[in-house]
Amino acid sequence: MNVSVLTGVRPRPEADDAGAASIQTVIVYPIVLLLIFGMVQGVLYFHAQNTAQAIANGAVQAARVEGGSVEAGYQEAAARLERAGEGVFADVRIAVDRGATTATATVTGLAPSIVPGLRGLLIEQTATGPVERFTSEGAP
Repeated sequence: MNVSVLTGVRPRPEADDAGAASIQTVIVYPIVLLLIFGMVQGVLYFHAQNTAQAIANGAVQAARVEGGSVEAGYQEAAARLERAGEGVFADVRIAVDRGATTATATVTGLAPSIVPGLRGLLIEQTATGPVERFTSEGAP
């Protein structure tokens, strides 16, 4: 009987690892895609929020100056909204008010959504500023 011993030869691994890479891919890729979509959604939300604040600020600046009016505030807000372009907001509402001492503008709308099933996120930005006016000495 001749028995030979092979050294340095490893036994074949068992088939328990077969398909492990495919399963990992199926689990990891949707998570990565969800993270990417979430980051892009966050960027769109904050961009819409900053744009709404800029529109509200412009409306207040136009309404609060001496000789300004609520109509001037609306016109400035509409011009800034047009410059912002399509797709920044949906369902935009602009409210401008000018009182004796303060002017206020509020911009509300929905940020765009790229995540399936997620309705646009509500955005509301308000700006307030003092009305420029001449006062007599001792008057508020």
